[in-house]
Amino acid sequence: MMLRLRSLIRSPRGAGVSTRVPSPLLVAAFFALAGAPGLAHAIDANDALADAQRDVSAASGAVGSIQQAVQKSRQSERTPQQKIADALMLMGAKDWDSAAQVLNQIVEKHADHPTAYPDGLSMLGETYYQSGQLWSARRAFKKIVDQGNDPRFSSYQAKAVARLVDVAVRKKDDKLLDEVLPLLDRVPAEASGLVPYARGRALFQKKDYPGARTALGGVDDQSPFVHQARYMAGLVAIKEAGPPPVAADPSDPPPPAPPSRYAAAVDAFTKATQLPAKTPAQKHVVELSWLAIARLFYESEQWNQALSAYNRIDRSSPEFGTMLYELAWVYVRLGDVDRARRALEVLQIADPNNQDIADASLLRGDLLLRAGQFDGALQIYEGTRATYDPMREKVDAFLGSTSDPAVYFDKLRKDQLESLEGGVDLPPQALQWAREAENGPAAFAIIDDLDECRELIKASNQHIETLEAVLTSPNRVRAFPELKAGQERALALVNSIALARLKLGQGMDDVEDDDLGGEIGEWRRKRRALEARLARVPTSEADFATRDRDAERQWNKVSQSVQRLELQTQTLQATVNGLRRMIQEGPQMGVVRDPASISSFQTELQTNEQLLATYRREMDDLRSQIRRGRLQAGFGDQRYVEDEEVRKAHREALGNEVRLASNGAGGASLQAYAGRVQPLLASADAADDRISAVRAELDAETERRTSGVRADVDKERSALTGYEARLGELDTESRQVVGEVAMRNFGLVRDRLKNIVLRADVGITEHAWEVREEQITRVRMLQRERARELRVLTEELNEVLDDAGEPAESSEGAAPPAAPGGSK
Repeated sequence: MMLRLRSLIRSPRGAGVSTRVPSPLLVAAFFALAGAPGLAHAIDANDALADAQRDVSAASGAVGSIQQAVQKSRQSERTPQQKIADALMLMGAKDWDSAAQVLNQIVEKHADHPTAYPDGLSMLGETYYQSGQLWSARRAFKKIVDQGNDPRFSSYQAKAVARLVDVAVRKKDDKLLDEVLPLLDRVPAEASGLVPYARGRALFQKKDYPGARTALGGVDDQSPFVHQARYMAGLVAIKEAGPPPVAADPSDPPPPAPPSRYAAAVDAFTKATQLPAKTPAQKHVVELSWLAIARLFYESEQWNQALSAYNRIDRSSPEFGTMLYELAWVYVRLGDVDRARRALEVLQIADPNNQDIADASLLRGDLLLRAGQFDGALQIYEGTRATYDPMREKVDAFLGSTSDPAVYFDKLRKDQLESLEGGVDLPPQALQWAREAENGPAAFAIIDDLDECRELIKASNQHIETLEAVLTSPNRVRAFPELKAGQERALALVNSIALARLKLGQGMDDVEDDDLGGEIGEWRRKRRALEARLARVPTSEADFATRDRDAERQWNKVSQSVQRLELQTQTLQATVNGLRRMIQEGPQMGVVRDPASISSFQTELQTNEQLLATYRREMDDLRSQIRRGRLQAGFGDQRYVEDEEVRKAHREALGNEVRLASNGAGGASLQAYAGRVQPLLASADAADDRISAVRAELDAETERRTSGVRADVDKERSALTGYEARLGELDTESRQVVGEVAMRNFGLVRDRLKNIVLRADVGITEHAWEVREEQITRVRMLQRERARELRVLTEELNEVLDDAGEPAESSEGAAPPAAPGGSK
């Protein structure tokens, strides 16, 4: 399998469009062998002359249509308003990358447009914000704010300032927040309530709770931001209520909060729940409000009210899993063990990846243990231990293996979490917990920003590579659609004239079909050998489109071959992973192998994995070549070069044949026909020269624009080099700082895993004690029952003996033995 895969990669099927230029002689020889003379006598000589005259006249008169095609192509380019509509559709489909590309074109090309430029810049900032590129969004909205004096941007100020507040809050950028707060005072209030809501968020972030409460109160109930404003008002009320009460002894549970402590917060959240939810975002805010109300009731030990609030969150909510876990604790406080256990069982099924699933499993085991379902409890405890103890061992071993902060930094990078091999050394859940631990989100946002910058630079380099592939190819005119349209039109006219010459040649064959000797015979044979290839030159838009489809189809075949190779490599990788797992888990399944065999297997697997990595790199190279080939295929590719060679060779052969025929080399009839053809060939040559002059102008314009694009590309490449250098500096600085945080967070994860495993062990121990106590109690009950039955039998026996006059047997010897063991 490996050898077959290597052979497929070394020689992929479907080489695509050829890049080797065949010589005219080879082309002539090929068509000579193919029987090209069969085209002779295709039309009558007079008809051929008339058709050729008409075609040449039409082509000569249509030279001006070349410039018309250029103008038409320019007019057919989508207007800024149409591009705005395209971007709106892409944003509606959440295709943020494509929308950003369209909007960047608007911003760069139409900076003077009265409406498209401000619309495009605002939509570009929103696109960046929704896709998580917050710094790019900040740049776009900052540009809008900086142009506040421009009347075109007056209606966009409120949204831009509000989004800057959002960016500052999400990035915890106090400096940006200090810059934006004065701008909020300058922005006029509008009907949507966006400005007071943004001011409330900013003041809440600055811990100015009275000011935040006043600002949020200014949001009207008809505003689309009223749900968020009422929810924020509840958060403000919680902050104003002060910190929760603390127990005198840290080992004791905190005392309950008095019901009046959070009354204002509950009232604010209740107002949010009473609002009609028309969008999924508003519905989520309502659900968060019910969750906050339930938690506040729980803190004040109002169990029934908390239960009612939790039950308002349905199973379609993203907070459903969190609600189930907290609801179980409410049932525990109420003493309803059965409902608490059912809530945890539903959580296990509905949200198995919930962050509280480990604690929920242990709580469920405790409840089963208290209910006397020992087998179920033991199964949960042992399952929890089997799940998390190997994770604890791996994290513990990793912490003991290195003290370099950079290693911890690399382990928590997003690409490590998302890669297939991300969880080989460390469990993915442990990595995720490390990112979410104390100060983790703020610290690891730096890692994500660096990764995002790295991906953007990589994408930019790919764009530059694409542009260079287009600009360095012979068909670089494809980069300029209007010039391409002009070149296509000019080429169509040139090909029409070439086909007119083909008809003249066929007319000469009709006049004299005999094999001529001498020099004229040689030129006739060359001309006939080229006619079959010449007949395939494109002369209409449909012909050009067909050629483009043919080129795309060839490259699709190559791409599909590479895709099949990719599937084979994935299958082989899955096989390698399965074999490695069998080797690792063999002892657990009772399969024992000698160390030499295991070492041999592991060496072979490692060799195969290295081969697979080599194949993947080679397939990446093939994909890169395919991308370049797609860009260079189509108008102007090798087929058009061959068209040019065939046209020139046929023109030369026909011209020499007509010249020799007019001198009498082919007989009187052919001489007379050649005399009629010569003026038409002169007209065709003149039309060719005029079209060639126009094509030369288009080529010169293409070179001029290409030079300008190359200058821009060089400028961007230089800028990217600077960005990469600066990114490397930031990466080095952040590795040390964030690596220290990562090291500490891995320690917290280890402690959390250790606590989970310890609680599982305690549960297993408690299960053993409970089983022992149950068995002791059962033995005592059986002994009591035995003693009672023995006493009854003894009494009955004494009665029988008394009736028979025999002495009664003493019951002292029938006393039961002492119960073994003792109580806990």
